[in-house]
Amino acid sequence: MTQASQWARWLRGIGILAGTVLVHELAHALAAWRVGAPVKEVAVGFGPRLFSRKFKDTTVSLRPILLGGYAAIEMESLPPQRRAPVLLAGPFANLLLGLLLMPRRVTMVDPTAPPADGLPGDGGESPAPVPKVQISGVLGAMAMLARVRDADTLRSMAGQINLSVGLTNLLPLMPLDGGHLALAKMESRGVGAAGRDLFKHTTALLFFWLLLQVIAGDLRRLRSGAGPYPA
Repeated sequence: MTQASQWARWLRGIGILAGTVLVHELAHALAAWRVGAPVKEVAVGFGPRLFSRKFKDTTVSLRPILLGGYAAIEMESLPPQRRAPVLLAGPFANLLLGLLLMPRRVTMVDPTAPPADGLPGDGGESPAPVPKVQISGVLGAMAMLARVRDADTLRSMAGQINLSVGLTNLLPLMPLDGGHLALAKMESRGVGAAGRDLFKHTTALLFFWLLLQVIAGDLRRLRSGAGPYPA
């Protein structure tokens, strides 16, 4: 593989991840506009702005650290019971896109593994491999996308990434959408500020601990060459 093609694959992977984030945040913004909540900015990535474009009162920007993104929505302008559609729009958009991208017959396999030999009497078809279940973060997803050679596998992997992003954001942990949804429910049921703050800080600590474990796992697999994305 030439260096140019390697760079092209990495850029392709960055584009897929950035597109996944953009779909998520634009869905939040569209839902917010629909219910009348102001949207200051929709950003893909973190850090200083590399590119931005303003549409009416909303700035759409691209930032260099593609570890996520955000939609700066003034949620406090909405009563708690009206925040749910805005918070759920992002995860549901990723889930819908993921289902559309996934093939009808789903087999999660290592795209770099050689095909298995056919068994006698089965017409020469290879048996379906046992899928490997692994939790990967941005580093792992980038490495897997950079290894893909054919369009069908790339589409399937993009679908898996969107499904993963959608499901993960439904977890009741801050700062995920599910955490904000839980806070809105608590507020609508009269839970005091102290109880909401305890939930916010406790789940945020748990989320960042889990995030560090995922990053550490990605780094270990990349260094060792284990899993579906050898270094």
